[in-house]
Amino acid sequence: MIDYFYTRLKKLDDFSPWDETNDIFSSLCKYAMQTQWEPELWEKVYAINKFCSIWEYEMEKYYAKKIILSDNSELELLNFIYYQNYLDLTNLEYLNISFFWDIKNILFIWWWPLPLTSIILAKKYKIKSKIIDIDPEAVDISKKLIISLGLQDYIDISLSDAIYYEDKDNYDLCYIASLVFLSDDCERILSNIVKINFKFILTRTSDWYRQLLYKKIDLELLKNFFDMKLIVHPKNNIINSFILSTKK
Repeated sequence: MIDYFYTRLKKLDDFSPWDETNDIFSSLCKYAMQTQWEPELWEKVYAINKFCSIWEYEMEKYYAKKIILSDNSELELLNFIYYQNYLDLTNLEYLNISFFWDIKNILFIWWWPLPLTSIILAKKYKIKSKIIDIDPEAVDISKKLIISLGLQDYIDISLSDAIYYEDKDNYDLCYIASLVFLSDDCERILSNIVKINFKFILTRTSDWYRQLLYKKIDLELLKNFFDMKLIVHPKNNIINSFILSTKK
């Protein structure tokens, strides 16, 4: 099956949502949630993971634009195909973090066109957040999305390079997207981020066969900058694992 998915994905010229991509990634999600594979297949697993990253960006962009253009943005948000997964994951993260600290404001590093976590935290828990992203298109789309949902008072989005980003505010939590760990500039980004004032850092990752969908981050690199306090590997419908850490 790994070869089957790899061959289909390699033939794709367009990763935006349409019949072919929807079928492939729907089947891939089901497969990854219930399957293990042999070690010799890891090279193709990593390749599939890169395809998933491209698809996720295009999917977020597609649905974000649908929400923006909708006459009922709230309803269209709920129709996002992975809304329930994000809701369950965000709730689980929030409940775990709440055992350690009262979370009121968050900094997000690299969050793409549909910042659903910050939206859920704003709508459900009244948490304010600031999002920085280096991608102009993602920033432009997500700004319009936040306006369409009427969340401007809770979510601030800016075009910024995390390597040079400076911030004098104090944050309870910093979310760092796993994409940061795929960047060639990862160490420079992390060395700059630790200068910002925050209590905890949360990074999403994946466990074992779910790495097909979401790449596992480099734990040794993370340990160079932070002390890991909690690792959670859900065994239900939630795709992601997450790691809660503090500064050294």
